[in-house]
Amino acid sequence: MKHRKLKCHLKLIYCSTMMCFTQFMIGCLYTFSSTLVAQLRESSSTIQLSVEEESWITSITVLICPVGLFIIGILTDAFGRVKTVQIICAPFALGWLIIAFADSYTALLIGKIILGIPFGVSTCMFLYISELSPANLRPLYVTLVPLTVGLGMILECILAIYFRWQTISSIMLVVSLINFLLLFMVPEPPMWLRAKGRSAEADEVDEWLDLGHITTASATEVAASAYVVERSMTLAMASDTNVHASPEAPKETTATPYWSLFLQRNVWMPTVITLTFFVCQQGSGVYVLLFYSMDVVRDCKMPWDSNAVSLFLAFARVIGVLSFAAMHRVPRRTLVMVSGGCMAVSLLVVVAYMKAFAGVQDPPFEFTLIVAFVMFMFFALLGILPMPWMLCGEVFPMAVKGVMNGVVQTCGYVLWFVICKIYPSLILDLGVEIVWSILAFFCILNVLFAIFIMPETKGKTLDEVLLYFEPKKKINIP
Repeated sequence: MKHRKLKCHLKLIYCSTMMCFTQFMIGCLYTFSSTLVAQLRESSSTIQLSVEEESWITSITVLICPVGLFIIGILTDAFGRVKTVQIICAPFALGWLIIAFADSYTALLIGKIILGIPFGVSTCMFLYISELSPANLRPLYVTLVPLTVGLGMILECILAIYFRWQTISSIMLVVSLINFLLLFMVPEPPMWLRAKGRSAEADEVDEWLDLGHITTASATEVAASAYVVERSMTLAMASDTNVHASPEAPKETTATPYWSLFLQRNVWMPTVITLTFFVCQQGSGVYVLLFYSMDVVRDCKMPWDSNAVSLFLAFARVIGVLSFAAMHRVPRRTLVMVSGGCMAVSLLVVVAYMKAFAGVQDPPFEFTLIVAFVMFMFFALLGILPMPWMLCGEVFPMAVKGVMNGVVQTCGYVLWFVICKIYPSLILDLGVEIVWSILAFFCILNVLFAIFIMPETKGKTLDEVLLYFEPKKKINIP
């Protein structure tokens, strides 16, 4: 029995790891901009950029990401999770190829624009792992997504020590091609296959995974699944009436247009909830610290080199993800509350330290700020940073899951771009203490969101999560 359980876990690890391989490149892309800009500032560089051009090189990827997310959302529903990632490998390879041979600002900008298209591909990983893993193991395996991002950040920091940006781009090009080939050995999730009417393929994947040894379905789960499946099939049959109905079909049969699915309670309610979560997350400043680590070091007058601080933050991210994985049995709402509360405390320590020693030439306890920001990043990985992206893959019905993930995460990336773009102006207009105090306030809002709004998805099947948004009177579970 233990041998069969081990085989099930190994198969899940294999599938999840192959899907998350792309996230290594995403992690490298997170920190590649700072490496690129730093090396272009050297006097020996053949490409010289202005401050405005540097800002566009840094932020353009996030700005283009919503366009890519819209495309990814459509591809995810139409072609599947695995095939979408394979398709996305094409712009990855093309973007890195252009940057590797770039000899001007325009070429670099074009390369970064193309890399912005697959920047939000993590939505496919969250969907895939959420649909493939049993409910009791989903929180554990889904942590592979942020973990591989953190490992990619560390890898890029190490590569930057020994190689130029052209060589790093060439390495990423090769990795993109390898990733494309490896995905041919990964199956689509059975849930998506059945939703597309490919039951025979779904049965083959189920037989290969043989997950019955590591999960059992309770009576409540079975009842919930029956209700949601019946409801989804009814909606799908209604929406397909125009396509499959014959001229002799009864006149009383009414077709439900596809757009009407988005007006249902179990679609618009999770949309509002996830969008609110993204507002609270982006306002917490976690991505500001990742993208502006050099500026934060300068503004807060930290006694460390910016590259060293970036490496510390990357390690804090990886340790935070591992800790998140170790606490996969802890309720999601609890993790968000602890994460937001500790992040707020860390930022308040930063603000208090800067106010207490404002104007002091050599302030004491110089490691305080570094420790506070590292702890801020560590606690962010326990809940605030990964949870909104994970929640998107768990709260939408199968019929609209790909599209709604694209829409909601697009809004998340737009908020990401706005916050990162206005941060330098806010520092100039309000001052570093006030800005980071505002960010601490948003961390507290995350705690309130977890207490009063956020649905608990830990240990629940995807069907049970959908029942959370249904009127109670429509559900009759014994």
